[in-house]
Amino acid sequence: MHIYATKHNTHITLTQPPKKDPANPGKQIDVLMSLSAGNIGFKKAGRGSYDAGYQLAAFVLKQIQERGLMRDLHSLEVVLRGFGKGREAVTKALLGSEGYLVRNKISSVKDATRLKFGGSRSPKPRRLG
Repeated sequence: MHIYATKHNTHITLTQPPKKDPANPGKQIDVLMSLSAGNIGFKKAGRGSYDAGYQLAAFVLKQIQERGLMRDLHSLEVVLRGFGKGREAVTKALLGSEGYLVRNKISSVKDATRLKFGGSRSPKPRRLG
């Protein structure tokens, strides 16, 4: 489960790990479900809110149960990326009553947030006035 939380939106993607195929050595990731806060009805600035992230996580966890993916789910790896409000909201949903079925199947939690070391020069600050 990949959780990408920006300040404007939160995306949750449920993927299946790539299978080893000797005929096709390139890794193919099977996406089972991909949703964002906009898909469940949040508009404009509401997509980046804490509530949007929480409701998105609750919706995804409910969809996993309704689509029958729980029986195929042996272990779940959670990959967090970004510093948005949805990051904290999704973790609270997983630890809360919404995630009681999935919580015991979580094998690892990773942080894949990209950080800039040096890099290009930042844009100059805006001067208002």
